[in-house]
Amino acid sequence: MSPRHHPSVDVLAAYASGTLESGFGLVVGTHVEGCAECRRQVSQLQALSGEALRALPQAEMAGDALARVMARLDDAPVPAARIETDRRPLLDRLPLKPRKWITPGVWVAAVDTPHDADNRVYVLSVAPGWPTARHEHTGAEFCTVLKGAFRDEIGLFQAGDFAATEGELNHQPIVQGDEACVCLFATEGRLKPQGLLGRLAFGYANV
Repeated sequence: MSPRHHPSVDVLAAYASGTLESGFGLVVGTHVEGCAECRRQVSQLQALSGEALRALPQAEMAGDALARVMARLDDAPVPAARIETDRRPLLDRLPLKPRKWITPGVWVAAVDTPHDADNRVYVLSVAPGWPTARHEHTGAEFCTVLKGAFRDEIGLFQAGDFAATEGELNHQPIVQGDEACVCLFATEGRLKPQGLLGRLAFGYANV
């Protein structure tokens, strides 16, 4: 099934230009990896950026500029060639810190990736039929569904879908279907959980 919820053009443009904070870029890239439509848009945006660069006036360069660049390339380590693409499920490829079990059927794991000190990047897994903790946002949140599905006040999000919130939002996603819902999140600032489950879950994600 193709994803039905996608990043906005502005978000894809920021991703294509490499200006997203790395944690948020990871969440967007996870969606893009599995979405042919968004991959096409990213390619178009990158091509447009290339055309814009070519349209800029030429800059004067020092006479030894090429020699200095080549010298830096000679000194750079040569990365090992990849024989084949890593075809493992994405969840197995993410650099997760140890899982923290909140209750039976609910675990959270921080993602070991560079990000701003005030932001959080983590994976949350919730058992079938369970609600997640009701919470409020103080900033942006990006989410890509890795498996399963959830429904909240905005709509139904299934595997591959991307969800984004900006600013204040109070919601409580509820897992749909007969399998656990596993999502990759990047959040700006601290969430405001309501209830013990929320304080435990988001507290673990903050480590």
